[in-house]
Amino acid sequence: MIKNRILWLLWLVCMAGAAVITGTWLFAAVLLLSALLLIFSAGSVALSGKKAVIKLHLPKAAERMGRFDGKIRMENQSAWPVFGGAGVLRWENLFTGEKGEIPLSFSLGGKEKQVIGFETGSSWCGCIRFCFSDWKCQDFFRVFSLKRKADTCAYTVVMPERQKGELSLFTREGFDMESFRYSGSRPGDDPGETYDIREYRSGDSIRQIHWKLSGKLDDIMIREKSFPVDDTVLILAEAFQADRDPQRAETVAEVFSAVLQSFMEKKISCQAGIYDHSSGKFRLEKIRTEEDRENILYRFLRYGSDVKTPVTVREYLKDPGTQNFANYVYITGDPQDKEAELLAAKGEVTIVGCGTGGRDSGGEQVLWKYGSQNPKDSQKQHMENNCPVSCWKLH
Repeated sequence: MIKNRILWLLWLVCMAGAAVITGTWLFAAVLLLSALLLIFSAGSVALSGKKAVIKLHLPKAAERMGRFDGKIRMENQSAWPVFGGAGVLRWENLFTGEKGEIPLSFSLGGKEKQVIGFETGSSWCGCIRFCFSDWKCQDFFRVFSLKRKADTCAYTVVMPERQKGELSLFTREGFDMESFRYSGSRPGDDPGETYDIREYRSGDSIRQIHWKLSGKLDDIMIREKSFPVDDTVLILAEAFQADRDPQRAETVAEVFSAVLQSFMEKKISCQAGIYDHSSGKFRLEKIRTEEDRENILYRFLRYGSDVKTPVTVREYLKDPGTQNFANYVYITGDPQDKEAELLAAKGEVTIVGCGTGGRDSGGEQVLWKYGSQNPKDSQKQHMENNCPVSCWKLH
């Protein structure tokens, strides 16, 4: 546009100079006509694009490293045409921080509708937000331009690769299943199981006295009943990272998916919880089928990605509902994350740290290979990508 302005300026100066030097009316007429054309062109820009409606359309979900098609639907509701529209379609992966731009140019006739297709993809899983906000409306000669507002956004979720877990956490033997039917951290009122044996305290019911043991110890001992739980495990994953790292984020999503898949296949009774920032609500979902797994994973990436602070545990504790859990699995990719400690009072907590390093607590460590691991896949170059994953019990 600057080049066009310079050329027009030189043209006007030359015509004016020629008219003055030669005194010929022809050069003066050309100068006047050129000036009128520029004035008309400037006026056309003022009228152009005022009633242009622009909307983005994207698929609900896409595959990692795959290409997907998007559409921009445009409608000029004015009889005045748009000679030269130009803008930038900006996108950002809210889960990993990946960003990019797609330049666009278009023209619309009066009352015309148009669909512009584009193809793109993402190297990482996550929620991809596409926005087309400000765009320029230019005149026919590309000398004048005005900004127009579109403010349209759309989202698509790139699902992670499905991986098999290598941690003992992913096996039924990795859990003491019998203890999960009753809470190991709080007493209750189930007479069938014993939570703890302790000395008598003032106010204890006579029905709680353990008569046989009291006789042996020559002291009054109380038998506390166990607290039954509805589901054995609640699985929580945190999308927040203070310093967003795509590798850790990708691994968090894959580990979350692998844990859900493994528990489902081994029929370990569990639920998964996510915080939906769009509605401001915490959601609990039972994981029984493949559809359950895909739905909660989609919701985690779609509605849990755009967060500025760790929210999953805190939002759950605000309103834990009536469900009772004996064990919590907390998956995080933030090295400074200490949110799991808030769960310690409710049950046994297992932390899975993705790229965060383990703690000196007798935990387990593996090197997680994220992305496609199929040698025949076109993504073969990503086979060596890996991230350390640590798993330990919170004491």
